[in-house]
Order: sequence, then C-alpha cells, then structure tokens
Amino acid sequence: MLNHHNPSYSRPPRSKIVCLTLMLALTAAPAAWGQTGDQTPPSFDTTALQTQAQNGDSDAAFKLATLDYVGLGVVQDYIGAISLAKQAAAAGNQEAACLAGFLYQTGSFGQGPPPPDFTDALPYYQKSAAAGNACGEFGLATMLQAGSGVPKDLNKAAALYAQAAAHGFALDPNSFPLQQLQERFYAVAYQVTGQNQWTDMVSRAAGGQQ
Repeated sequence: MLNHHNPSYSRPPRSKIVCLTLMLALTAAPAAWGQTGDQTPPSFDTTALQTQAQNGDSDAAFKLATLDYVGLGVVQDYIGAISLAKQAAAAGNQEAACLAGFLYQTGSFGQGPPPPDFTDALPYYQKSAAAGNACGEFGLATMLQAGSGVPKDLNKAAALYAQAAAHGFALDPNSFPLQQLQERFYAVAYQVTGQNQWTDMVSRAAGGQQ
C-alpha cells in the first residue's frame, strides 16, 4: 500500500482553511454530473483496460485511474487511483502525472485516506507542466495561486493559466480552478465508459487533453 503521509511536512494553519474550502467545493461537485437525468451509470467491464495496463499501456492505466477516482464501473478507490496514475506517469503519460498531482493535492476530501499532501503533489504537476501539458500547467497554477506547499506567486500562476489556455484548457472564472480539474477527470471516466449522454457536460472539461 502506498504511503501518503509525510511526517516531516507540517502545513501552516492557513492550509487547513484552504483544504476545508476545497473539500466543501469538490465534495459537492460530483452531484452536478447527475443533474441532467436519473440515468444510473451502467457497469463497465475493465478487463481489457486492466490487461493493457499490466502490459505497460500508460493510457489504459490512466483511464483506469480515473475510473477508480470517480467510482464509475468500479468501487471508488482513491489509493488505487493514485497507484495507477503514478504507474502511468512513470511511463511518460503527462495527463496521468497531472492526475497524480491532483489526487495528492486534494486527498480524498475527508472520505478516508489519503490526506492532502502538497509536497507529493508538486513534482507531478511540475513534471507535467514542464512537458507542456495543459493539465499540469493548470494544476501547478492552482498551487501557486493558493500558496499550497509553495510560496504564493500570482504572477507565475497567471502565466501558467495562460499557457494552459494556449494548450486548450482555459480557466473558467465561474468555477473553482480545482473543480475544473476534477471535471476534467470525470470527463475522461465517463468517456471511457462510452456514456454519450454526458457529452455536453464533459466537452469543456475534456477539451485540449494531451
């Protein structure tokens, strides 16, 4: 099992407020995906993806990670999602590196392990952003904007948001930035399962994937 705790890292009291605000915002966000109807997401056979991931397919591992994170077609498993995202990131999948950063940054929103860990989130975002991935640039910007585990730097954050927008992932002023990242990964999960009825809701979030 992955060790998501970092005993040597102590966040300042302000980060508790940031985490609580984030938890309240993001725990409410998934409900929005069901507001277009009463459709229950169908079961999804992950066998093929699991085989591909075991054979080193980083895209398959990333897709499985999103399913674990969302709990779509599988039992929701945050630790399993991180494990798969890290596996895919190690194989060079920069979207998966962004997902790993996001999962470390947000933890499980108070629903169990792992807790938020900005120290572990940062290198995944940095790796993804350095490769020119829009998701990684956007995620790193959120950390710089909030001063989460890094010195707050609004100028660098704005520059990274601009880069992400140039690569197809624009900041929505009407949404929490981290909620936009969450929607991005929900979009992937729903598209993996072929649920076309969600197309309108996920098109913005899924746009510009690299």
